[in-house]
Amino acid sequence: MGKFAKSPFSSSDNRATGILDLIHSDVSGRMSHVSLSGYEYYVLFIDDHSRRTWIYFLKTKSEVYKRFQEFRALVETQTGRKIKSLRSDNGGVYTLGEFVDYCAEAGIWREFTVPYNPQQNGVAERKNRSIGGVAKAMLHDQGLPLFLWAEACNTAVYLQNRSPHRVLGHITPEEAFFGKKPDIGHLRIFGCIIYSYIPKEKRTKLEPTVEMDIFVGYSETSKAFQIYILAQRKLLSGGM
Repeated sequence: MGKFAKSPFSSSDNRATGILDLIHSDVSGRMSHVSLSGYEYYVLFIDDHSRRTWIYFLKTKSEVYKRFQEFRALVETQTGRKIKSLRSDNGGVYTLGEFVDYCAEAGIWREFTVPYNPQQNGVAERKNRSIGGVAKAMLHDQGLPLFLWAEACNTAVYLQNRSPHRVLGHITPEEAFFGKKPDIGHLRIFGCIIYSYIPKEKRTKLEPTVEMDIFVGYSETSKAFQIYILAQRKLLSGGM
């Protein structure tokens, strides 16, 4: 009764044999600063086989169920495969009746960690720490305002998906998931100064043809950079 200690957690090296066979998920937040777009949390979905990660930003934790629906529709359409299993902790956002019923109807097996044992969701927990560390490093290295944390986290995920992974034999999660090497020729330093062209319809003849902005990330849906406009304190997507 006086000396009993918890046994060390032993992890398994077995990975899922195919993409979408097992998805890990975890929620991070509440952040100390509301993001520029009004977010305070984010949720991760990680494919166990490829270790590719998707990040969705949330204004409230109650949005997790909706974001999982969006994630499932996206990846199942992209791959033609079905999500077989979802692993998460026992947090209330994952145990909502509608979430449980949705997975049951879709034939998605649910795996929950034992309470007070976050190590059982180790893939998601480690990814959360990794993303947080990279995001903080980028923000502080460039002296950027902390309300850009969402852009920093999104960039961290984008870069890690395109970086060699030890578990994958040093290929990238992007290649392991989609079967082709990712293009990295467009990568830039987070927080660097960029110059955006101003269309002639939005300036007079004597006004400058460019404005100085800050690069804060990439778009997953188009060939565009995410730009923070200093003068207006807002985000904009610009061409690569």
